[in-house]
Order: sequence, then C-alpha cells, then structure tokens
Amino acid sequence: MTLKSVYKQNQSFFLGYFFLLVVAVFVLLADSKKAGFILLNPYHTDFLNYVFEALTLIGDGFFSVVLCLVFFIIKKRHLGFMVFVSYATSGIAAQVLKAFISEARPALFLKNGSYPYFIDHVTLHNFHSFPSGHATSVFALVAVIAFAVKDKNYAIPLLALGVLVGYSRIYLGQHFLHDVVAGSLLGVLFAIICWIGFAKFYEKLKKNQVNKFST
Repeated sequence: MTLKSVYKQNQSFFLGYFFLLVVAVFVLLADSKKAGFILLNPYHTDFLNYVFEALTLIGDGFFSVVLCLVFFIIKKRHLGFMVFVSYATSGIAAQVLKAFISEARPALFLKNGSYPYFIDHVTLHNFHSFPSGHATSVFALVAVIAFAVKDKNYAIPLLALGVLVGYSRIYLGQHFLHDVVAGSLLGVLFAIICWIGFAKFYEKLKKNQVNKFST
C-alpha cells in the first residue's frame, strides 16, 4: 500500500477534500480572522443551535472510541483498530500543537466586539483554539471509513459529515476557520499514515502466518 494507491482508490474523497480546502484557503486569504468568522456565522436560530450541538458530538473523542468498540463487536476488528489508532495519533498531535500555540478562541478574541451569537452553555472563553481537536477527530474518522468502504459512493457523504462537524465548531463559537482547516488536515494526514502503515503491518503478519503453516 502506497500513497499513490490510496489516492487512486479514493479519488472522489480526495478531490472533494482538495476542492473544499481551496475554497477555505480562499476565504482565509480574502478576509481577516475576525471578518471570516463573522462571514461564516450570518444566521443562528434555536433549532440550528440544537442541530450543531448534536453534530459537534461526532467530533468528540468519546464518539470515535464508542464507534471503535462497535466495529470490534461486529467483527470489523481491523477497521476498529484503524479508527482508534488514527484518532489517538491525530489527537495527540493536535494536543501538542495546542500546548505550543496559545491562541484565543473566538469568544475571547471578540470579547469587546458586537458578535451576538455566542451560546452561554456551549461557547468556551479561553485559549488553545488552534487547531480544532473536534475537526481533527472527525476527519481522521471519516477518512479511515472512506478508505475502508468498498462502495466509494459513500465518500462524499462522509466528507460532507466531516465538513458539517467542522463547521459546527465555527457556528458554536469555539473555533475560527483556520483552526478547523488545520484540524482537518491533521486528521486526514494521520488517517493516511495509519492506513498505509498498518496495511503493510497486516500484509507482513499474513505472510508470516502463511510461511509458518507452510513449513
């Protein structure tokens, strides 16, 4: 398994992700951090608050761990293991970056502004905004599942789910766009590394088992 083969097998996922990445970079370059955040938050309602509060839970580490256990229970152990490893490694990388980059979250950055949509029981007013840990987790998750499914028509819905969860972090006032973009890059990167690395590990393991029984 190589990077080239992963790309060839998952072109729809990667092309869709690259397109969204270009759009996000364009927004980042066109506006300041504050202007981009406000641009992406033009409309809030109580219903949308509930929707995005629910969606953002998919990017929580607890969700990935539970899904990993579900895969083990239904005898998809290889996929469960890949989900866990990609979540754990990308999550560690995100936390290391947070520790070294003390960047204010939107509520703290805009505390003297007039932005009206912060949610009292949800929005955090502290630092460690960069990168988004939820975006990291969800993109690691959807990338691994997209790589694993045989029907590649699921790639775009999975990517859309990642985007919605990533956007939920902006909608809920937890992160800026560049936090989410960086998190998504981390998640996809570690999903690729884990997928290639453990594919080679399993191939070697199977080969050793064959050689053992043939001697």
